[in-house]
Amino acid sequence: GYAAPLIVVALAALVLKEAVRAYRWTAVGIGFAGVLIMLSPHLAAEASRRTTEAAALTGALFALLGAFCSAGATIQVRRLTLTERTGAIVFYFSLLTTALGLSTIVLGWTLPSPPDFALLVLIGVLGGIGQILLTQSYRYADASIIAPFEYTTMIWALLFGWFVFGEMPTAAVLAGAAIVAGAGLFVLWRERRLGLVRRKEVETASQRPAGG
Repeated sequence: GYAAPLIVVALAALVLKEAVRAYRWTAVGIGFAGVLIMLSPHLAAEASRRTTEAAALTGALFALLGAFCSAGATIQVRRLTLTERTGAIVFYFSLLTTALGLSTIVLGWTLPSPPDFALLVLIGVLGGIGQILLTQSYRYADASIIAPFEYTTMIWALLFGWFVFGEMPTAAVLAGAAIVAGAGLFVLWRERRLGLVRRKEVETASQRPAGG
């Protein structure tokens, strides 16, 4: 699933015609490596529990398909921000995903208990806020710039697991989190440097004589 940012960067270049520089590809690749390091203990444990290679392959293919769908949605949201308001994009996005979610009722339905229902509502509220913030971010930056920050969800999972559930992070998790954070900080630093260069070029151009 965390292959989605890599796909987003590729689609941003192909579909949105963004100028994807080498450092963005590098940041996404390094972030993906950090996620793999964090997940390595779980991947090893999962491999030992697999009963058949066919089932594992099917799961991997569905996960990869999900990553492609997620990346495609990201690209379309980026395009919609050029013509639509953030509220409209999030509203129709939520409406469509709700309808698709309800369509799975034919597969079985379990009425949630009041505590579970409250948690589901909380998830919906937090997810909605996150979607609003994410959609708004595409108004100010290219999709290929925002993509590496998807990996920071692993860092938040680490922090919540640590402070809420008392799950002590392993050395691999800490190392992977540091790599992911480093990739995100590198993107911020590089974009800031490029922004300063562009600003200087604009100021220099504005100071030139009209006939120069």
